[in-house]
Amino acid sequence: MAENMEKQRKNILTKTLFFVILISLSLLVIRVIDLQGFQGEFFANISHRNRQFRTEIPAERGIFFDRYGDPLVVNQREYFKLLNPTALYPEKKPLTKEAAMSLQVEDPFAVHYVLQRKYLRPFSLAHTLGYISSVTAEDLQNNSQLQTTDSLGRLGLEVFFDDLVRGKKGFREFEINALGKKIGESEAVVPVVGRSLKTTLDPYLSTVAWRAMGDKTGSVVILDADTGKVLTLLSTPSFNSNLFTPSNIEEEQKNKWDELRSALVDEKKLFFNRAVSGAYPPGSIFKLVTALAGLESEAFDTTTVVDDQGTLEVGIYRYANWYYTQYGRVEGNISLSRAIARSNDIFFYKAAEWTGVDALVQQAEQMGFGKLTGLEVSGEKAGLVPSPSWKEKTIGERWYLGNTFHLGIGQGDLLVTPLQQAQMIQVFGNGGKICKPSILEEETQADCSSIGVKEENIRAIQEGMVGACSSGGTAYPFFPWNQEQGVILGGDQEGVVDHISANKLIEEGMIACKTGTAEFGGADERGYRKTHAWFAMTVGGVKDLVGEQQQVLGEDTSSKSFMIDDQPEGDRDLISEKEKWLQKINSSSFPDKIVIVVLVESDEEEPFREGSRDASPVALEVWNWMMGK
Repeated sequence: MAENMEKQRKNILTKTLFFVILISLSLLVIRVIDLQGFQGEFFANISHRNRQFRTEIPAERGIFFDRYGDPLVVNQREYFKLLNPTALYPEKKPLTKEAAMSLQVEDPFAVHYVLQRKYLRPFSLAHTLGYISSVTAEDLQNNSQLQTTDSLGRLGLEVFFDDLVRGKKGFREFEINALGKKIGESEAVVPVVGRSLKTTLDPYLSTVAWRAMGDKTGSVVILDADTGKVLTLLSTPSFNSNLFTPSNIEEEQKNKWDELRSALVDEKKLFFNRAVSGAYPPGSIFKLVTALAGLESEAFDTTTVVDDQGTLEVGIYRYANWYYTQYGRVEGNISLSRAIARSNDIFFYKAAEWTGVDALVQQAEQMGFGKLTGLEVSGEKAGLVPSPSWKEKTIGERWYLGNTFHLGIGQGDLLVTPLQQAQMIQVFGNGGKICKPSILEEETQADCSSIGVKEENIRAIQEGMVGACSSGGTAYPFFPWNQEQGVILGGDQEGVVDHISANKLIEEGMIACKTGTAEFGGADERGYRKTHAWFAMTVGGVKDLVGEQQQVLGEDTSSKSFMIDDQPEGDRDLISEKEKWLQKINSSSFPDKIVIVVLVESDEEEPFREGSRDASPVALEVWNWMMGK
């Protein structure tokens, strides 16, 4: 009996063991089938990746070209010799281009390169072109497509067109062995070059404007008056846009970092683009808008006379003319043309009162104030055109006559950008059209439209503007030019031309302008407020005036291949720059009518800036350079 039980127990153990082995073998077979059949491709890919190593090939970023077809920025290759090319992360040694080309013939895998962005006019075009820099942790968090080795545009055109000009990186894939060494290239994808864009910018004028501004804080804007195309969009003080390009030379890189750190903390805000992001009271330049609004609404006409006795009293308030405040003098009876030329505050207080705030606001908005221009740069501000409803909503106060007075002379809460000022001035340069400013050169027509005002009203204001730049006006630095041109056009010895319309005078090269001195902030202990300086001008006949200089040039080198000028921008000889410029415009189109607007900010050294004294000389320096003076 005991033997039977022992035999039965052994049978059970045998059967149990058999079933355990059977189940284990079954599971093993199923797993093998799964690995080789269902998941075979998956693990094969993992195995493949473990035997592959990929390195990126940087994409050439698109180039920005100037209006003459020359590059404003280039991508320079920095070459390196890979000391141990088969290693996954080899040591590198800098190479010259010639040495790299020679080595690449012998061993193409021993040469590596990186792309460095070099800006050819790193100060005068810093805010307009912008710069690129490596991605940040925030960039990577916001965009899953970015990688740590990527760079992004940070300002100006570089950021506005970043998606277009960035391009697409390529790669090289290598087979690696068990020791982690490269043993051969298995795949390569060529990078896609970013799109290049032609701009309307004139780099020569930009450099001259930057040099003319010197250490002043402000902006210079130069437009084509007929199309709104931007030739210069300068903000000062500027920064060196090449500081963000790394250097392989240790001492040079240290100097760059030191300069960059200093620029980032500079109290003058070097990276702030004053041309489009700075909003300032426009001062007396806005009187042109007041004049047009009044003429259009028939609140007054060209024969209307105001008696300037120095001040205008309204209740307990006194509103003074600048001429009386500074010199204690009055101008007596004065009409529109003379009031524009002399920038008479008393006339424009009354003009604003007669016109009314609603018409002033409507005319200002019609001429581009209070809204974005749509220029292809980052950080543009709309400014502010105050109105009774705005004041009630924002400040909680009603609108007073004094507010209308201040609006009429470009003071109070009114804020504009230098670019908006230039857009407004072009209306008087082209005879009544407003054009959307643009930096991008396109085949399409300029985006311009009539503002729907009477031609005679434009002409009346042009007459005052020519007077402002002529003897007896406010822009005394330009008196000699207009006098000379006036004599050439058949005027008297003072350059006064009575038999030709102001519009025709502008077309023939006489300058129409307006100065502005804009108060801001609180009053000091003497009752004075700090002032910014403005100057705005428009002039035609530029092609012919420039063409006279081209006749004295020798060989035309405009068609010769472009050569990178490595000379620092601040050290370039403006005479040789002028020769290059003349040769460029000889073979390219150049505007016949232009607008120049200059802003010079108040600062600690010069808190009380004046349009005629501080801003107009900057424009004159640019103009004289253009005219060969």
